[in-house]
Amino acid sequence: MKKQLLLILFISLSVLIVGCEESNGELKDQKTSDHSKEENTVEESKIILVGTLDSDEEGSGVNMDQEISDSKTIVKIEDVVGNAKKIEKPQDGTKEDPDVFFIITKSVGDKRDNPGEKRFVWYQEDGGAVLTDGSGEYYTINSSQAKELKEALDK
Repeated sequence: MKKQLLLILFISLSVLIVGCEESNGELKDQKTSDHSKEENTVEESKIILVGTLDSDEEGSGVNMDQEISDSKTIVKIEDVVGNAKKIEKPQDGTKEDPDVFFIITKSVGDKRDNPGEKRFVWYQEDGGAVLTDGSGEYYTINSSQAKELKEALDK
């Protein structure tokens, strides 16, 4: 009789302990889920840094003159860049320093990630523009797109 009572007591305690561990696990998962929700509430935004290349006898550098954080302006710039047509490397019009250089970065809270996209822009005599990301691939945009890009970058 004592053995049966001890066996029942042992099984009951085992079930109770396993049940407590599972509820703690659920509580832990719930805390992790709550923590993830808090992290997702941190706002992610894009910023465009605009500047010019500065080449001299000592080498070349970049002068970043402006920061664009207005979402409508950023969307305009991304649309123009996204609609650019891929071309072969132009024979002329890109030999000198570009007219403008910009980087689209993502920032989360106060932290800035590595640049997502960079573009070098040469405005052409016909009103259009040639763009490159520095990888050797070149793109062109027409005069109305170039005007829209220039206005957005000059704000």
